[in-house]
Order: sequence, then structure tokens, then C-alpha cells
Amino acid sequence: MVQRVPDENLPIEGSILANLVKASKSDKVILSFIDGRALTGGLLVNPIQRTGLLYNLAEEIRIDWRLEEIAGVEIVA
Repeated sequence: MVQRVPDENLPIEGSILANLVKASKSDKVILSFIDGRALTGGLLVNPIQRTGLLYNLAEEIRIDWRLEEIAGVEIVA
């Protein structure tokens, strides 16, 4: 069962945005959402609008997201 990330465990939005911009330069990331989902794929980030896109060509999925929905990002080597 997916569990929501507690508010006290969430990082500050400014640091999340900086991490997202850095991670967008890599081929594959794990994007964690506040609602508990963790999805893998490539990342496009629009820092001005604070939105982005997670895509996975192998699974043929794309997820549009807003910064407020993101709990964290991890680069997959």
C-alpha cells in the first residue's frame, strides 16, 4: 500500500527544485511523489513554471507534475 510522506519529512521546495534541475541532466531518475509513488524515467523540468514531465519510453508513459507534488528525486547511475 502506498503511504503519503509525512509533512515533517518533506524537503524545502527551493532545494527540491534545484535537485530536479540537476537531475534533469541525467538519463534516468527516480521521482518520489508526496502521495507515496516512486516512478523511474527521464526528466524534463521547467523551473520558471515549477512544472515538469517524467517520461519512460520503454513503458510508454509520461507523467506531468507540479513542484508541490514532489517529495524528492534520486539519480539512477
